[in-house]
Amino acid sequence: MNIISKTVKDLKSLKIQGATNVRKKSLSAIVKVSMKSKAKNEDDFRKEFLKNAEKVFYARPTEPELRTSLRVVKKNISQKGLSVNEMKKIIKNTVFDYDKNRKIAIEKMSGFGAELIKPDSTILTLCHSSTVVKTLIRAKKKINHVYCCETRPLFQGRITARELARAGIKVTLIVDNAASTVLKKCDYFFSGADSFLSDGDIINKIGTNQISIICKKCDTKHYVVLSTHKFEPSSFFGKDGEIEQRSKKEILDKSIKGVNILNPAFDRTNSSLIEGIICEDGVFPPQVLASKLYDKLKLDKFEKDFLKL
Repeated sequence: MNIISKTVKDLKSLKIQGATNVRKKSLSAIVKVSMKSKAKNEDDFRKEFLKNAEKVFYARPTEPELRTSLRVVKKNISQKGLSVNEMKKIIKNTVFDYDKNRKIAIEKMSGFGAELIKPDSTILTLCHSSTVVKTLIRAKKKINHVYCCETRPLFQGRITARELARAGIKVTLIVDNAASTVLKKCDYFFSGADSFLSDGDIINKIGTNQISIICKKCDTKHYVVLSTHKFEPSSFFGKDGEIEQRSKKEILDKSIKGVNILNPAFDRTNSSLIEGIICEDGVFPPQVLASKLYDKLKLDKFEKDFLKL
């Protein structure tokens, strides 16, 4: 099994989780297979690159950051007249620079997020987001307590709880259904997002939407920490955010006769429920940020096909 096939298998089986890890592992595979390419000319090399990139591109439907990064790499080797060795070097340098820029973006996001948290705050989190964890650790002197939903069925919330506890933050792990009980004590609900849509809605781990709804009733502010690279431009062209259905074996090892299982991995949270989006450019109301990204990408000048790899 080659590196691309293994990466695609690991992506689909969720062995690789989290938007940052999905992007890093995928780009790493692209770099490795590209460096080993035996293509003799630029056309053959580009065909080989696209064949491998497309396999990774479509492996996880809810990871726009991955697709954005692959489009960047493709664009950077699109100039005609490049040699195979030149394109290999461009791919390697593009991926290195992209990762460096993402690290800078995370530093900016966590700074903006930490700044808005008020002293002696209590916070609820769901699932695991590296940007949320980084934000809370930077603000730990102002945090009294963090409640982490365990996030069934794969318990990613335990990862968040462990990382925050190691950083010296007071943490309590709770079952997901206890969210409404502790929200009365919370000043903020911090979540990440797997995808940011053109209307300002987000797609994130299942349970985000219902917690956000309860936040409104409890006067708890829901902030979302995400990179602008998680913007899904295809949503502007009418493509709805895809909700991935995962294996029933995540819920039950053995089936129960006559019982069906529904296991959506994500849900969609309406922009009206979200206090603000924290990104590398600052903190914005969801629809304002969506409008800014629409203008930045000049989506009015393109057709839907431009989003294909």
